Amino acid sequence: MENWSELLHDLLIEIAKQITSIEDFVSFGAVCSSWYAAATRENFTRSTQMPWLMLAEVEQQNESERWRKFFSLSSGRIFKVILPEASEIRCVSSLGWLLTLGELKANLLHPLSRLQIQLPDLNTFQDYDEHENYLLDYVHRMVLSASPAATRDYLVMVTHGFAASLGFWRPGDASWTAVDRWELYIYDISYYKDKLYAVDVHGSVIVCDVNGPNPTQVNLVSSPPDGFLPLRNVQLYLLGWLNNTLLVVSRKGVQLTDAGTYGTTTFRVFQLDLSDKKWSEINNLGNRALFLGFNSSFSMEASDTNRCKANCIYFTDDCVESYRSFPGGGGRDMGVFNLSDGSIEPHFDGRSLSLVTPPTWVQPSF
Repeated sequence: MENWSELLHDLLIEIAKQITSIEDFVSFGAVCSSWYAAATRENFTRSTQMPWLMLAEVEQQNESERWRKFFSLSSGRIFKVILPEASEIRCVSSLGWLLTLGELKANLLHPLSRLQIQLPDLNTFQDYDEHENYLLDYVHRMVLSASPAATRDYLVMVTHGFAASLGFWRPGDASWTAVDRWELYIYDISYYKDKLYAVDVHGSVIVCDVNGPNPTQVNLVSSPPDGFLPLRNVQLYLLGWLNNTLLVVSRKGVQLTDAGTYGTTTFRVFQLDLSDKKWSEINNLGNRALFLGFNSSFSMEASDTNRCKANCIYFTDDCVESYRSFPGGGGRDMGVFNLSDGSIEPHFDGRSLSLVTPPTWVQPSF
């Protein structure tokens, strides 16, 4: 039998470059040390990758080898990644990175390389001490301007505190920078065309030019016409879209009912044109799908190779106030919403619940 570990390095590189699935590429690098040396970011042939669903953590005995399970939408497989840095801690995601959140500490973590970037303590936000009984949920959302694996010129932007105020950090800063207070609760944030956008509880879109001369100043972009957006018993999401537009997505059914239940019933998608500030409702995403949850909201193109379903919304359970009322926590309210016919089908058939970090989308990357 041939000794596969002794294959020439140049040959291994050529083999690695033929692999287009990031799952297979990770498996390739796990064979032995020589194969691992060839499985570098530079040798991976980039292609559109379906997101992974990072499942809720299960109880484990060996603290030094704690792992997290990931479910692949494209292959239907579940695989393990040793990731003690993401154990018993809250996680949100953006661009393939996790923001791990303790009561005081915050770090960026790449789940494949296990590279960690230490961020300033959260108590550098002035309102941190006001939340001593709610520190687990102090940070709500996070979005990266770019992957730290690709550049040092990036921003980490978050919503934090009772009002989900805006804040950001850039490499080299000793503390978090608080953005001017907005008067209403902020649901979601998005980094689009070098600016930080946010949507508040009334559906208004605001902007902060974090790369400009006044990076903490907040300005109103546009508010939807009265009665245009459904705002009762909903959660709102925001993401950059095509042709200088933003999408505001309304998700209904996430709040607890009088009967003590909750569950998504429908989505509606609205478009804001940043050029003329006009709002419109759209009923067709074309050949794209949306991914919403405790991740920075994003879209991707559907194709036969990645098995992504066009004109659909893939969602996870992210309404903390609702799922904390149930034993085990969040993970019940997940699925794929078809914008064409309003149907909902599961994307993961198993049971995966957590009070801390329910299943969360992660965009696999190097």
